[in-house]
Amino acid sequence: MYDGLVALLEAQRPDAVALESSFHGRDADAAGKLGEARGVLRLALVQAGIETALYSPAQVKKAVAGNGQATKEAVQGMVARLLKMAELPRPLDASDALAVAICHLHRGPALTTPAGDRRRRPEVEALLRRVVHR
Repeated sequence: MYDGLVALLEAQRPDAVALESSFHGRDADAAGKLGEARGVLRLALVQAGIETALYSPAQVKKAVAGNGQATKEAVQGMVARLLKMAELPRPLDASDALAVAICHLHRGPALTTPAGDRRRRPEVEALLRRVVHR
Protein backbone atom coordinates (compact mmCIF):
# COMPACT_ATOMS: atom_id res chain seq x y z
CA MET A 1 0.00 0.00 0.00
CA TYR A 2 2.77 2.42 0.95
CA ASP A 3 4.71 1.87 -2.29
CA GLY A 4 1.53 2.41 -4.34
CA LEU A 5 0.78 5.68 -2.52
CA VAL A 6 4.34 6.92 -2.98
CA ALA A 7 4.16 6.15 -6.71
CA LEU A 8 0.79 7.91 -6.98
CA LEU A 9 2.07 11.00 -5.13
CA GLU A 10 5.17 11.12 -7.33
CA ALA A 11 3.07 10.82 -10.49
CA GLN A 12 0.37 13.36 -9.49
CA ARG A 13 2.54 15.75 -7.43
CA PRO A 14 -0.30 17.46 -5.51
CA ASP A 15 0.38 20.83 -3.85
CA ALA A 16 -1.75 19.85 -0.87
CA VAL A 17 -4.05 17.07 0.30
CA ALA A 18 -7.25 17.50 2.29
CA LEU A 19 -8.58 14.60 4.34
CA GLU A 20 -11.68 14.02 6.37
CA SER A 21 -10.71 13.20 9.94
CA SER A 22 -11.67 9.83 11.33
CA PHE A 23 -15.14 9.24 12.63
CA HIS A 24 -16.06 6.87 15.44
CA GLY A 25 -18.23 4.16 13.94
CA ARG A 26 -19.76 1.14 15.60
CA ASP A 27 -17.49 -1.37 13.87
CA ALA A 28 -14.22 -1.38 15.81
CA ASP A 29 -12.54 -3.74 13.30
CA ALA A 30 -13.35 -1.44 10.36
CA ALA A 31 -12.22 1.61 12.35
CA GLY A 32 -8.91 -0.11 13.10
CA LYS A 33 -8.31 -0.96 9.45
CA LEU A 34 -9.20 2.58 8.40
CA GLY A 35 -6.81 3.96 11.01
CA GLU A 36 -3.99 1.77 9.73
CA ALA A 37 -4.59 2.84 6.13
CA ARG A 38 -4.79 6.52 7.14
CA GLY A 39 -1.50 6.13 9.02
CA VAL A 40 0.22 4.78 5.92
CA LEU A 41 -1.23 7.63 3.83
CA ARG A 42 -0.18 10.28 6.37
CA LEU A 43 3.35 8.82 6.50
CA ALA A 44 3.65 8.93 2.70
CA LEU A 45 2.38 12.54 2.67
CA VAL A 46 4.79 13.69 5.38
CA GLN A 47 7.74 11.98 3.75
CA ALA A 48 6.83 13.59 0.41
CA GLY A 49 6.60 17.01 2.09
CA ILE A 50 2.99 17.52 1.00
CA GLU A 51 0.85 19.89 3.04
CA THR A 52 -2.09 18.07 4.59
CA ALA A 53 -5.29 19.55 6.00
CA LEU A 54 -7.75 17.63 8.16
CA TYR A 55 -11.46 18.46 8.39
CA SER A 56 -14.08 16.86 10.59
CA PRO A 57 -17.16 15.38 8.90
CA ALA A 58 -19.24 18.21 10.44
CA GLN A 59 -16.88 20.86 9.00
CA VAL A 60 -17.16 19.31 5.53
CA LYS A 61 -20.96 19.06 5.72
CA LYS A 62 -21.28 22.64 6.95
CA ALA A 63 -18.96 24.01 4.24
CA VAL A 64 -20.89 22.25 1.48
CA ALA A 65 -24.49 21.93 2.67
CA GLY A 66 -24.60 24.68 5.31
CA ASN A 67 -25.48 22.16 8.03
CA GLY A 68 -22.95 20.11 9.98
CA GLN A 69 -25.56 17.37 10.43
CA ALA A 70 -26.49 17.07 6.73
CA THR A 71 -27.07 13.60 5.30
CA LYS A 72 -24.72 12.05 2.77
CA GLU A 73 -27.45 12.44 0.16
CA ALA A 74 -27.82 16.17 0.95
CA VAL A 75 -24.05 16.62 0.59
CA GLN A 76 -24.13 14.66 -2.67
CA GLY A 77 -26.87 16.93 -4.04
CA MET A 78 -25.04 20.12 -3.02
CA VAL A 79 -21.76 18.91 -4.51
CA ALA A 80 -23.52 18.31 -7.83
CA ARG A 81 -25.19 21.72 -7.62
CA LEU A 82 -22.06 23.63 -6.60
CA LEU A 83 -19.95 22.03 -9.31
CA LYS A 84 -22.76 22.27 -11.87
CA MET A 85 -22.64 18.55 -12.57
CA ALA A 86 -25.24 17.05 -14.90
CA GLU A 87 -25.54 13.95 -12.70
CA LEU A 88 -25.05 13.22 -9.02
CA PRO A 89 -21.53 12.00 -8.27
CA ARG A 90 -21.64 8.29 -7.47
CA PRO A 91 -20.90 6.44 -5.31
CA LEU A 92 -21.44 8.49 -2.15
CA ASP A 93 -17.71 8.15 -1.41
CA ALA A 94 -17.01 10.15 -4.59
CA SER A 95 -19.28 12.98 -3.50
CA ASP A 96 -17.68 12.86 -0.04
CA ALA A 97 -14.22 13.28 -1.60
CA LEU A 98 -15.41 16.22 -3.71
CA ALA A 99 -17.03 17.74 -0.60
CA VAL A 100 -13.70 17.57 1.27
CA ALA A 101 -12.02 19.39 -1.65
CA ILE A 102 -14.73 22.07 -1.66
CA CYS A 103 -14.39 22.44 2.11
CA HIS A 104 -10.64 22.91 1.73
CA LEU A 105 -11.16 25.63 -0.84
CA HIS A 106 -13.57 27.41 1.51
CA ARG A 107 -11.77 26.90 4.81
CA GLY A 108 -8.19 25.98 4.01
CA PRO A 109 -5.26 28.30 3.63
CA ALA A 110 -5.13 30.15 0.32
CA LEU A 111 -2.88 28.41 -2.15
CA THR A 112 -0.26 30.76 -3.45
CA THR A 113 1.49 31.15 -6.76
CA PRO A 114 5.01 29.70 -7.09
CA ALA A 115 6.51 33.19 -6.89
CA GLY A 116 5.20 33.52 -3.33
CA ASP A 117 2.53 36.01 -4.33
CA ARG A 118 -0.39 35.76 -1.85
CA ARG A 119 -3.02 35.77 -4.61
CA ARG A 120 -4.83 32.50 -5.20
CA ARG A 121 -3.97 30.50 -8.29
CA PRO A 122 -6.27 31.10 -11.27
CA GLU A 123 -7.68 27.56 -11.15
CA VAL A 124 -8.59 28.01 -7.48
CA GLU A 125 -10.28 31.34 -8.23
CA ALA A 126 -12.22 29.73 -11.10
CA LEU A 127 -13.48 26.90 -8.88
CA LEU A 128 -14.40 29.34 -6.12
CA ARG A 129 -16.40 31.45 -8.61
CA ARG A 130 -18.28 28.33 -9.71
CA VAL A 131 -18.96 27.32 -6.12
CA VAL A 132 -20.04 30.78 -4.95
CA HIS A 133 -22.32 31.48 -7.92
CA ARG A 134 -24.78 28.67 -7.34
